[in-house]
Amino acid sequence: MCALTGCGELPLTEPSPPSQLEIRGTTLLMPGAGGKLTAWLSDHAQLREVPATWRADGDAISITGNGVVTANHVGGVTVHARFGDHDGVQTVHVVTSVAGTWRGTVAVVDCSPQPGATADPCQGRVGLNAPIAVAITQSATADNFDNLRATVQVFTPPATGSFIGATDSSGQVFLDGAVVRPGDDLSGALKLRWMLEENRLVPFADGPRGADMLDVLLSTRLPAPASFGETWRLSALSR
Repeated sequence: MCALTGCGELPLTEPSPPSQLEIRGTTLLMPGAGGKLTAWLSDHAQLREVPATWRADGDAISITGNGVVTANHVGGVTVHARFGDHDGVQTVHVVTSVAGTWRGTVAVVDCSPQPGATADPCQGRVGLNAPIAVAITQSATADNFDNLRATVQVFTPPATGSFIGATDSSGQVFLDGAVVRPGDDLSGALKLRWMLEENRLVPFADGPRGADMLDVLLSTRLPAPASFGETWRLSALSR
């Protein structure tokens, strides 16, 4: 008997579960736009495209058996791909348009020089109220959360920069980039987050200060090279 069973001396192993399919392709669409999804399977540490079958859990999109997608109305849909005993899941978002120029204000509520500053870059900044303008262009389709481009201007004279980001079916808007101002080289990287509510972009953040508060790190060369942290209160934006 022991010769047959090993008397429990050999570890019992469960068969490995089938590997998941990786779904690629158009995950962001505006109503009426079309795209394509593809399924990929890991094969000897390399991905190969496989002829999966497809279905969607909702009617915000239509999807054919070979992964061609048509956006019907705004909403998020879970899409399933299957190839043999392999499965994959992805969310496809049909999104509304946020293109246009959005305007609001920034109020500087706090400013702190970073160690090593030889002059006070915060002089006169706390209490400053300044305009912010966000000019957004939006593509009808995109892959991997990348359907927005924007130019952001903040302060007077403006610090300006190019941003990339996305909007999804929940109405969240994300933009990441950096601004710089000629003259004093005021510059800083910004992560801007809003929620679309009716025809406004309402700021939100995960920090403890509040949804409309944004902590940023800036630098300038006037009156002397220095870095400093600021906290901004962002207004809602309108277009």
